Amino acid sequence: MNQFVDVPKVIGTKQTLKAVKEGKALKVFLAEDTEEYIKKSIIDCCSDHNITVEKVETKVGLGRAGGIDRGAAVIAIVK
Repeated sequence: MNQFVDVPKVIGTKQTLKAVKEGKALKVFLAEDTEEYIKKSIIDCCSDHNITVEKVETKVGLGRAGGIDRGAAVIAIVK
């Protein structure tokens, strides 16, 4: 996974779902160690809107890749 600190993005479940539903998300990164109900809601929403979901190992790693000092369940790259 490439670092995307300087890429337009939203971090977190609510913001990602909003971006997907509004047609702003280009791609979604989802941490494997996220709770199942959150993973399902993200995957279902992305599937409904034809957005690619790339799975990554951990929330901590995803958070670091996004430039934050804590874990992130999901990050969406936006337009």
